[in-house]
Amino acid sequence: GSNIVEAIPSFLKKLYYCSPTLPKIKAEKRFLKDLKDFDVAYLWPGTSLDTVKSVNKYNKPIFLERVNTCQRQAKSTLDDAYSRLGLQPQHKITPEKIQKEEQEFKIADFLFCPSPTVVKSFQEAGVSEDKLLLTTEGWAPEHFPNYQTHKPPSEEVNVLFLGYACVRKGVHLLLQAWERAGIKGTLTIFGQLEPAIAQTCSKWLQRPDVVHFEYALDYSSAYRQADFFAFPSLEEGSPLVIYEAMGHGLPILASPVGGGGIVRDGIDGIILPPYDTEAWVEGLRKLSSSPDLRAKMGASARQRALDLTWPQVAARRGEQILQKMKAN
Repeated sequence: GSNIVEAIPSFLKKLYYCSPTLPKIKAEKRFLKDLKDFDVAYLWPGTSLDTVKSVNKYNKPIFLERVNTCQRQAKSTLDDAYSRLGLQPQHKITPEKIQKEEQEFKIADFLFCPSPTVVKSFQEAGVSEDKLLLTTEGWAPEHFPNYQTHKPPSEEVNVLFLGYACVRKGVHLLLQAWERAGIKGTLTIFGQLEPAIAQTCSKWLQRPDVVHFEYALDYSSAYRQADFFAFPSLEEGSPLVIYEAMGHGLPILASPVGGGGIVRDGIDGIILPPYDTEAWVEGLRKLSSSPDLRAKMGASARQRALDLTWPQVAARRGEQILQKMKAN
């Protein structure tokens, strides 16, 4: 059985997201107060280190949720990415954040890792393999009532990138490959532009076959109007947009981290090294020129996504916790 307590009542959640400190402090205090009634502590990123240390005193198993690769590795990856563009790093990973995370995973009994890439990053950081639990993220079909409606094939393809259009997600690499591919169609970038991208990619962004939309709450139409999804990300955990795109029946063209460990190469899409421009040019051309291949991969992607809805993912996560509890 389970015992669920909401630390922040539903009617106060809007206030929580408006104030970054007080509600968080109150939620963590409530968590510690109620912990005596529970068998396991399940903590997410953003929990204060003091709270993690306090939880450890209860002598109960601690499961930490990780949503990205180990921050030390992520910083190295992103430092290199900005350097290749001739820019100073513009990410927010600080030595203090790295130190906090490393203290956390030393305290924790188990770490949930949403992709093999995340598992590998923590192994390389010195975390023992038996502490690392491979999981997935998920998606919510109910948020997309028309997700089964898809754009009919046409002579001009619409390739979609959706998310924060930043160096971390490799949108500059996609723009470069798109220019070289010479495809008859449109590259749609749906999401806010990082200033570094606006600065370094202005010539590509001004192309008539590149369209940019700022992020909006109703973005389901962007998926429905696309022919396939392109995501050459450099650092990720398991990006939710991949699950959503697959759920909409879109084949995926992605980097290994962009595919989030769920895109099967040659089945649901094509996985390519992010910095291999020629491979991306060929990948863009291959999916653009073959409606039959897109349909086959898209159908496979949709079926896979239907097994990765949040209730299913939560049930698997709960089963993993129970298995570890029984084993220990």
